[in-house]
Amino acid sequence: MTVTYRVRHKTVYGYSVPVTLSHHLARLKPRETPYQHILSQKTTVTPEPSFQTEGTDAFGNSTTFLILQTPHDEMTVISDFCAEVIPPVYPDPTRTPSWEKTASLLSFPNTSELLAAAEMAAPSCFVPLTAEIKSYAAPSFIPGRPVLETAEEIMRRIYKDFTYDASATSIATPINETLAMKRGVCQDFAHVGIACLRSFGLAARYVSGYIRTYRADGSEQNGQTGMIGGDASHAWFSVYVPDFGWVDLDPTNNTYLRGEHLTIGWGRDFDDMSPVKGIMTGGGRHSVFVDVSVEPIKTTP
Repeated sequence: MTVTYRVRHKTVYGYSVPVTLSHHLARLKPRETPYQHILSQKTTVTPEPSFQTEGTDAFGNSTTFLILQTPHDEMTVISDFCAEVIPPVYPDPTRTPSWEKTASLLSFPNTSELLAAAEMAAPSCFVPLTAEIKSYAAPSFIPGRPVLETAEEIMRRIYKDFTYDASATSIATPINETLAMKRGVCQDFAHVGIACLRSFGLAARYVSGYIRTYRADGSEQNGQTGMIGGDASHAWFSVYVPDFGWVDLDPTNNTYLRGEHLTIGWGRDFDDMSPVKGIMTGGGRHSVFVDVSVEPIKTTP
């Protein structure tokens, strides 16, 4: 089934004193992929930027650079897009190469694909490789186990062991603290999954996007029909599988991507995929209000 979605992401920044000048980099435009086709996209900023240009970052994600020179005590950014999504096709997890063979290939990359993947095997800003994370991950890394089967178990363990709690963490919460609390939000769970895989030499990347609010088939999981992380930006991780490519896994909802996720882009961790970041003069105390809607508007067999 192909599902056409309309996504509207509204962010309102409030300031206690006027901002006189600000520069921002936004990553809000969805990415074209083999399983996602973009039909339309528009980003609106209020007050109107004095300068705006479109670009692409090092990972191929779309970026928008903005300069606001009009004094303001509130800034609103709205991204509105439509996209067609089809369920990805995945390899049989039990028939993928072992995690040891995968790690060995990434240690000595001899193709452009392996070289690009190897970049995602290194520690990054929000994903340091710690002894605590490696110890948590170790039981899943059985000798000779297929790499995708290993990554799938990491996803399922995070879903089972961690509690979704929006008040438990912030983006500044260290990964070891998240691990100790066993609480957090989708970006925390993605970071933990990535760290587990990288700790054993595998390539894993952070994926930013959105998720359908309710399951398409109306099924329940733990007594809930809703998808955790709906009505907000969402995040998950993907693992590199030799001879296939990248496979996306959502530990917040314990699922492979099956046509209910929309992808904005990917990077090493959240720092590469922050929806809007920037610098400013003035502003004082800040407040942020975010509203996201993900609406299926058409289904095609």
